[in-house]
Amino acid sequence: MSAARPIPRIALLIETSSAYGRGLLRGIAQYARLYGPWSFFIEPGGLEMRAPPIRDWGVDGIIARVHTRRLAAKIRAARVPTVDLDYALPHLFPYGITNNDPQVGRLAGEHLLALGLRHFAFCGWGRSDDSTVAWESARLKAFGETVREAGFDVSVYSWPARRGDWAWAREQKQLARWIAGLPRPAGLMAANDQRGRHVLEAAAQAGVRVPKDLAVVGVDNDEVLCEMADPPLSSVELNTRQIGFEAASLLHKLLSRRRGQERAPVVEPLGVVAGQSTDMLAMDDEVVQTAARFIRANAHRPIQVSDVLGAVPVSRKTLEVRFQRALGRTPHDEIHRIRLQRVKDLLAQTDWPLRRIAGESGFAYAEHMHALFRRRVRMTPARYRALHRGR
Repeated sequence: MSAARPIPRIALLIETSSAYGRGLLRGIAQYARLYGPWSFFIEPGGLEMRAPPIRDWGVDGIIARVHTRRLAAKIRAARVPTVDLDYALPHLFPYGITNNDPQVGRLAGEHLLALGLRHFAFCGWGRSDDSTVAWESARLKAFGETVREAGFDVSVYSWPARRGDWAWAREQKQLARWIAGLPRPAGLMAANDQRGRHVLEAAAQAGVRVPKDLAVVGVDNDEVLCEMADPPLSSVELNTRQIGFEAASLLHKLLSRRRGQERAPVVEPLGVVAGQSTDMLAMDDEVVQTAARFIRANAHRPIQVSDVLGAVPVSRKTLEVRFQRALGRTPHDEIHRIRLQRVKDLLAQTDWPLRRIAGESGFAYAEHMHALFRRRVRMTPARYRALHRGR
């Protein structure tokens, strides 16, 4: 009888204090349940926690968010297979899994553009010379490209030059002054949800109304942070569970002495979860604004463009031309967009069958909803539900 294989001992250097970190841990735990068992070493805390005594743990592998060179040096000294989830220092760790941060920036830009806004801004978390926030730079670049392709520009917040002003109590005043100077109404992308909360607090201090004067979207869809924000924060939801799962799969290959993929594979974000912080329509054309509000209020019913025309005193051709000019899409496209967003919400928040979801979202037939969802969202409703209900 052959001896039982020893259970791999895996160190998880991932913060437990954030929804992002806990999502990664859920994905790793799911992989271990399916393909383990694994024994985990983890110390609860945040990203700023002191680096643990990795060499003393006697681990076989490491999955980490490597955000400082000091932590990187400790991990390298352990001389065990490592998968990096930040990938800010790729020349030190060839194996990693990352979020598709350019797509995050594009989704935020498209969400704000869909509101009819003409002025845009970005508020980052760190200093521009900080190489460990490469994810933020990627989001900003793609956000800016998306907005500029539509013919607009982006104002970017500058981190305080003096170290003494980095503390939030002081920085808040500078951020409030910057927000007060933005043209209105404007759409702002925050690098993550915590930064989005900072923006909302500074906007309130500056007397800038959200969303009437400023629409704000964050990143991570941390439910606690977003729901406790005033107003509740819209956010790009990341597929952290899948990132964790893929990281564990890659480490398993390395532990088995199978060569992994050295360039960092990317995991796509799940989409924008709309909150009250972007619940606005900013456009000069009152006819289009009236039509768009009618669609928002009634898209869950089986309305058509002919029903929208009953709310505005123009012909179908005129409405389509003006709608296209203001929002870049037709009234028919807008009805489908709003309906699909409702379908996404119901898939993520309920166990209702597809036929009921279709009826509650304005579709006469579940088959039509399924086909449109698959074409527009590029996955089936069942796949979307599985990704969102498992986070």
